[in-house]
Amino acid sequence: MPELRTEDAEQIEAAARVVLGLLRLQALKPGTIPAEELPDMLLVAAEERHRQGDFGAERMLCDWADMLRDWE
Repeated sequence: MPELRTEDAEQIEAAARVVLGLLRLQALKPGTIPAEELPDMLLVAAEERHRQGDFGAERMLCDWADMLRDWE
């Protein structure tokens, strides 16, 4: 498996922090975010990552939002 470049690892970490934050919120306060709103929450987070210049994280969050929509 090829080693991740530092920038790639940082982008993955940024996206993972968003998802883990949502997971933590749901664990601490179940039902806070309805399942049908999760894709939109990820897209909002993707926009913020874009503003921060984290374009890799933005792409991952958008892809994950699409996956969640496909599961519905």
